Amino acid sequence: MPDPTAPSAPPKLTHPVAVPLDAAVYGVLSTDHYPWTDVTADLSVRQGQQFTGVFDAWQGNRWARFLWNQGTLLGGYTSSGQNVGWSTVMQGLPRAHVRLTELSPRLVDLLWATRDVEGRPAPAAWPAARAELERSHYHGLILSGAACSYWLAGRLVAGDLPADGAGAWLFSPHSESNREDLLQFWQDLLSATNRAHPLETAWQEVTMRLADMHPCLDPFAQDVTFQGGRLTVQEDVPVDEFRPALADALRGTLSRLGLRLVDLPITNLREQPEWAASGLENR
Repeated sequence: MPDPTAPSAPPKLTHPVAVPLDAAVYGVLSTDHYPWTDVTADLSVRQGQQFTGVFDAWQGNRWARFLWNQGTLLGGYTSSGQNVGWSTVMQGLPRAHVRLTELSPRLVDLLWATRDVEGRPAPAAWPAARAELERSHYHGLILSGAACSYWLAGRLVAGDLPADGAGAWLFSPHSESNREDLLQFWQDLLSATNRAHPLETAWQEVTMRLADMHPCLDPFAQDVTFQGGRLTVQEDVPVDEFRPALADALRGTLSRLGLRLVDLPITNLREQPEWAASGLENR
């Protein structure tokens, strides 16, 4: 049964979600006074200076958002994550209001990754939902009315939380829709680690101990197994179950073996968005 407190909202983002404005480069300016030619020239200089942040432009109910990460333009988009180009925005919003804000690379990546995902209702009204989202290492945006909060692997890192008693919508890039990418990431991570530091014996001991907290790790159920360097996750185990279970299992296994994350030969995997969502570095 749907949560009656969940707000009515479209399944995809139809407005530019609120961003932390602590590091606004400039607030709301009108292109009547700060022309698009000047905006473009300024952003070109900032891009060369490794700018990381968000540029918003809107006119009436039309809007566009562009994101940069360390000088690289990730792209521009508008309602429901539709891609849009710079020249199209200048022509389509000739008398726009614009704003430029610096953000951390992780927040920029999170905005980019959630631009076109489908939202789902939070499991309960706020703050009852918080414990479950922390337990499942929730990674994404939480929207409730005008409030938007940013979560990295179960941690609130920025933004405004829903009001007490309010429902919320969850927009996460790491959900059932990208299950295969998540499984491939964890397979690559465990395989690379296992080749350098055999994991299986310690893994079995740790997952046995964690089975009460994460039932999918119960070795008798065989829902999630790691044998012969191969990870297997049964199809009926939801993403919200296996993600935190795998993170806790690997963290516990490394501790049992006296290893640190920095000891692992996984440089390329640290650059993938799934790494930030794993929560391994935060606990």
